[in-house]
Amino acid sequence: MKGFRREGLLITVLAIFAGFLFFTGLDTMPLTDPDEVFYAETAREMTERGEFLTPYIFGKPQFEKPPFYYWLVILSFRAFGINEFSARFPSALLAIFGVIGVYLLGRAMLNRRAAFLAAVIMATSVEYLALSRACVTDMALAVFILYAFLFFFYGHNFTSGKTKWYLFSAAFLGIAVLTKGPIGVLLPVIIIGIYLTAAKDLKSLKKIPFLSGTLLFLAISLPWYFLVYKTHGKEFIDMFFGFHNITRFLHPEHPSSDFLYYYIIVILAGFFPWSAFLPVSLWQARREKEQRIRRSNLFLIIWCLVIFIFFTFSRTKLVTYVFPLFPALALLTGGAWDGFLREELEQKIRRSVKISSCLFFAIIVGGMIGFYVLVKIRYPAIACVSAAIAVIFILVMAFFTLQLLRERYLRALIVFMVSFMILVFPVTRFVLPEIGKYESSREISKEALKFATGNEVIGAETHYRRGVAFYTLREDIPDVHKWRDITRFLRRKDRVWAIIKDKNHRLLYSGASPPDWPTYVVYKLGKKVMVTNKIPKDGKFLKMRTKNEPD
Repeated sequence: MKGFRREGLLITVLAIFAGFLFFTGLDTMPLTDPDEVFYAETAREMTERGEFLTPYIFGKPQFEKPPFYYWLVILSFRAFGINEFSARFPSALLAIFGVIGVYLLGRAMLNRRAAFLAAVIMATSVEYLALSRACVTDMALAVFILYAFLFFFYGHNFTSGKTKWYLFSAAFLGIAVLTKGPIGVLLPVIIIGIYLTAAKDLKSLKKIPFLSGTLLFLAISLPWYFLVYKTHGKEFIDMFFGFHNITRFLHPEHPSSDFLYYYIIVILAGFFPWSAFLPVSLWQARREKEQRIRRSNLFLIIWCLVIFIFFTFSRTKLVTYVFPLFPALALLTGGAWDGFLREELEQKIRRSVKISSCLFFAIIVGGMIGFYVLVKIRYPAIACVSAAIAVIFILVMAFFTLQLLRERYLRALIVFMVSFMILVFPVTRFVLPEIGKYESSREISKEALKFATGNEVIGAETHYRRGVAFYTLREDIPDVHKWRDITRFLRRKDRVWAIIKDKNHRLLYSGASPPDWPTYVVYKLGKKVMVTNKIPKDGKFLKMRTKNEPD
């Protein structure tokens, strides 16, 4: 009973800590272009239509992702209204479950202290923090895969109730496939298969209820695929499987990121600041002597390698693709920190920890300087606040590093947790709202609604189109990204409004054959401008641009 109470207390502490980080100021930043608004706008249109089978955007079916995450956002919209908080609520809630899941898996694989440390590390890594506060599918996929592994590990190692744990694992694999497609089952199955082979434990396959597990998996994942295929036929197959799964794997959607070491950079940046401890964590994992923990570390390393290698060979690369391996990194790092706290380290490991601590502080200082420079260039209004936050964070991390060098690891961890909880206030109240003005279409969409009267059409470039649709509550937002589209749009006889990049508007009149009609800039914010093809109704505008005035 005492042990059960302690488990409950630790899980409660983690839930409160994580909830504080993930929910504080969740609605202070508008939804960012182009990804957050893609999922929010799809869920909004499905909500407006009462549609739960086919995802819609701009009034038309879209088959980029299966519907489970949209369903979560729709439920949130119905509970809290259509706003930023409700759009992000599912990710923040799932992120808390992810932190608890890391603890539970670490408890089964390693020990209670290593599990708690891993959960704290997971909650405070940069990418996990960012995705916990973002309306995107990546947190959901990572958490569902995590719980599939958790219940597989329970079934694989517990002496009783094996069948129910394996069935829970199959259920979460089904939900993962319903969240992001075949990748939700393909990678976990490969990881488990390689692990059992490497651990020379293929005989345990006999204990897995394949028939009932497969039936449960199919019962959860298959009905939507069958129904949407029955409704949309070849269009669904071509777009969902053909383009979004196969073509994007074989051909780069973003050629600038298609290089071999892309995900090394992503992991080092996304796991910041704990990436400084990855080398010593991997080294210590290899040197572990206890057989049970060695097998656990083997599973975690295979987990990391399979996801890393798979997406490295994918031609389309995005920052979030390797996010499902972050729980494994957190568990490896938590296991290493547990060794630090035991103070049973060899001299070489102690020296490595101190080197990693100094590297950690150097990365913090470099990261904060880079953060300030970026803010000063792109968001000058919050340069002073950002500088103050950066200085405070550096000072706190200096104290944290000093405690590490003095081998006062528990004190260092407490300082780290408290500092994150304190800093979340100025970041969410002052920094994120200002950044959101420039990275979101909310402000310019509000202005568009002031200018556009009646049935006047509002168009937008591809990058801004989803956000404009969400914040204007309109589905009919023409895409005016290409030169021929914007020129055709602005040549219309009726008055129209276009939200485009300022540089693209200037390029219209600086080419070899600029338009022979003027446009009027009525609003500008950062890189975005709103232009119209006729003098605004109040006769006021910021600038008129013609072919004789390229600048």
